[in-house]
Amino acid sequence: MNAAEGRARNRRGEGARLREEIVRAAAEILDEGGGEDAVTLRAVARRTGIAAPSIYRHFADRDQILLAVVREAFAELKERIEAGLAEVDKPDAQLRSVCTTYLDFALERPKRYRILFGGVWNAARTAENPEVTTAAEQDVFALLAQAVQGCADAGLSRSTSAFSDATALWAGLHGLAELRPASPMFPWPEGVLEVLVNRLALLD
Repeated sequence: MNAAEGRARNRRGEGARLREEIVRAAAEILDEGGGEDAVTLRAVARRTGIAAPSIYRHFADRDQILLAVVREAFAELKERIEAGLAEVDKPDAQLRSVCTTYLDFALERPKRYRILFGGVWNAARTAENPEVTTAAEQDVFALLAQAVQGCADAGLSRSTSAFSDATALWAGLHGLAELRPASPMFPWPEGVLEVLVNRLALLD
C-alpha cells in the first residue's frame, strides 16, 4: 500500500489540517536529529502518510515548508517568553527571564533554533525574497528590547538606547546558544549568562 492509499482523502475544509500536519512532520524530522537536508518532500510525505505530489497543494517547494517551520518556531519562542514574563514583575527579573527562556529554547530545540537564522533564509535569499523576514522574529526581539527599556526606565540600567543594547545582547545570546553545544569541553563558568546580561544590558 502506498502513501496515497494509506491515508483517507481529506474531506472538504480539512486542507488546513493537512497543511499543519506537513509542517509538524518537518519539525519532527528536525527534532529527531535530522538536519535541514533531511527535510525532503519525500520524507515529509512518508511521515504524513500522503503522496509527495499532494504537498504541492499547500507548499510550492521544500523551502516553503521550512519557512513555515521557522515561523511556528518563532511563534512558540514568543509564547514561552511571554509566559515567563507573566510570572515576574521586577524589570531586571523580566529581562533575565527573557534571556533564560531564549537560551532554554535553543537548548531544548537545537535543530529548530539553528534554522531560525540560517539555511534557506540566508542573507542572499532574504534579499531576493523579503517574505523571509518574519514578523514573529521582530516580535521576539521587541520583547527583549522592551525588557531592556524597562530596566532603564526603572534606573536599573545605564542604557540610553534600548534598541542598540538589546541588539548587542541578542548577538551575545545567539553566540552563547551556538557556542555551548559546539564546544561542550570548554570549561563554561557558572553564571556566564548573568555576566552577559549585566554587561550588555548595562545593568548596575
